[in-house]
Amino acid sequence: MGTSASSSGPGSGVPLVPPWVDDPPETTPTGDSEQAEPNADQDPATPNRAPELAPAGRFRGTRLNLGRFGSSGSGESLRRGLGHYVRSGLGGSTRAAQRFGGTARKSGSVVGVLQALRSGAPTPIDLGIDPARLAGRPALETADRIAQAVSPPDGTQDSEASREALTVALRELIAKEPNVDLTALTEQQIELVMEAFIAEDICRRIELDVGKAIFDKAPSAAAAGSRFKQMNRYVRQHVAASLRRLRDSSKSLAVNTARKLASRAIRDTLQVFEEYVS
Repeated sequence: MGTSASSSGPGSGVPLVPPWVDDPPETTPTGDSEQAEPNADQDPATPNRAPELAPAGRFRGTRLNLGRFGSSGSGESLRRGLGHYVRSGLGGSTRAAQRFGGTARKSGSVVGVLQALRSGAPTPIDLGIDPARLAGRPALETADRIAQAVSPPDGTQDSEASREALTVALRELIAKEPNVDLTALTEQQIELVMEAFIAEDICRRIELDVGKAIFDKAPSAAAAGSRFKQMNRYVRQHVAASLRRLRDSSKSLAVNTARKLASRAIRDTLQVFEEYVS
């Protein structure tokens, strides 16, 4: 993360939620046994309604505050930048949560793949992962193959960002536990991977949209890299706190539950950010 390839943000007149973005899963507060409740992030309007278009100057406040953050490292500027990103740039936390629907669904895929590899159960056929071909392979190679399967190229920046986010999440675990076997992770390790993936994917979306504001104002490339890491830690802190609050650790993390937990954690995190400028 943290390169000059980041943009100044999508322009006006385009859908706030692109048509290729997956709808967020229905959410439940906690646990596997609760019934799915209506998705509070989902627009109640009819499907035939034209998508809401982004207004002019949608990222003006975001760029201003993230530029100040890039220059100074100010936590206040970071918080306000994230607040404007959600409120004005993405149309509020409800729209923003819809924008990250693909992140929630891929979180479920991550959990499903890692649990299947651990138990020896068949992996989802649409992902094309052959457990036999992963046996005995180096952990870093296995991480790359899993990330490629969960988020294959489809011509969108979202798929590329998600693939890189999952690669980073898996490699983070490898760095902490060099002898880890990605085909035999514990439940706690799988949850840590999911947590890291969600936070990393959110940060990569922010960087793609408005990261140039940080990079351009940072006093050096090294400082810019440090700012992006600071932002990542901050986002990760809120994602982790939400998942801890929602998660019932006494129950196995089923795929559908993982999707719902991820969706709720994303929504909660974005709501916190939006409140910074409310």
